[in-house]
Amino acid sequence: MLYSLALRNILKSKGRSIITLLLSTFSTILFISYVALMDGSHHQIIKSSVEIYTGYAHIDLKGYRDESGYDNLIEDSAKIEYILKNDTTVKTYSPRFETYALLSGDEKAVGSMIGGIIPSREESLSKLSSSLIKGKYLNDNDKNAIYLGSELAKRLKVDVGSEIAMVGSSIDYSIAADLFTVKGLFKTGLFEFDSQSAFVNKAYLDTVMLSDNIASYFTLYFQDNDKIDKMTADLQASLPSEYEAVNWKQLLKALVQAMLVDSIFGYISISIFFLVIFFVIMIFSYVNIYTRAREIGLLRALGLTSNDIFGMLFVEILLLATMSIIIGTIIGASIAYYYELNPIVISGIAETYKEYGVVSDEIPMKFDLFTITWNALTIFILNLAAILYPISKINKLTAMEAMRYV
Repeated sequence: MLYSLALRNILKSKGRSIITLLLSTFSTILFISYVALMDGSHHQIIKSSVEIYTGYAHIDLKGYRDESGYDNLIEDSAKIEYILKNDTTVKTYSPRFETYALLSGDEKAVGSMIGGIIPSREESLSKLSSSLIKGKYLNDNDKNAIYLGSELAKRLKVDVGSEIAMVGSSIDYSIAADLFTVKGLFKTGLFEFDSQSAFVNKAYLDTVMLSDNIASYFTLYFQDNDKIDKMTADLQASLPSEYEAVNWKQLLKALVQAMLVDSIFGYISISIFFLVIFFVIMIFSYVNIYTRAREIGLLRALGLTSNDIFGMLFVEILLLATMSIIIGTIIGASIAYYYELNPIVISGIAETYKEYGVVSDEIPMKFDLFTITWNALTIFILNLAAILYPISKINKLTAMEAMRYV
């Protein structure tokens, strides 16, 4: 009986029902879209920072990230390579040798990070090759060729074809010096990285630095990077005790913490949004229920109890909330899915926020069924909670008071 009464009241008061439906639907769409945009922007920043050069995971000698110098290098990289080659969870990997040296052009000298890489492998591990803006990318047979960040080239006042002198320290701490020709310039969008980084074919750099079969660390890409914590833990179990496997959450700890802080402020904003929606729905429900005071008083006079009235009004909002949540979720999820595939483009945002790791003018949304589900359930619960106070207030009126209520 309560369901039939509730359905009759919904159909009878079409204007009130439509407004309630639209309010809840709009709230659901807005909430899902907001969270999808926030998560998508965070995911884009982290993905860019990880895939530009850092990588999803590293293998290094314990202590390498705590102390600079050559005291914590991997001195038998072939051993690690054998382990990774036989690990089915690892999709691709590559050793890297990193050192710091003084680079000198015709006019200026600048301290820089010199990275020894295997160019062909880096094409699937980083964005170095795809970030090329002038000249050519490195190949595995290059000798005296160097690949410079565009900002570093500006600091050195050099261009493609220019010669650069390098002076540094080999791993036995003897002087290492050589003359390189700039083969190409890259621009990732990460200003600090572009202004301090240069790369050389590792096979050749090893002859200069005396680092044959030696690596600073291995960078790698798992078959399933969405399960990065489990993948890293499993890999750690297969490594000798003196080595450690660390994933991007540790490698980019500062960025992860920055995203966490931003998320906290985002959820504070969402909490305020919750409160606003809750009180808007409650006030609207309060006004609606009290405009029906005489109707409720008549029902009480006909024998319906307070529990019956509560049940009838609760079923009304339950039906309307369910319908609005379904519609809002479908629309909100569709928006999130569309803008995940076709990101929002805001011209100039990468240049404005490049110091925060923003390397693209595109801002995608993140389509995640779990997140969308809890977003929808939150609005659904708010709808049901907002009706409780108005119902309890109207139920305190006697049948005569309700019938006389103006």
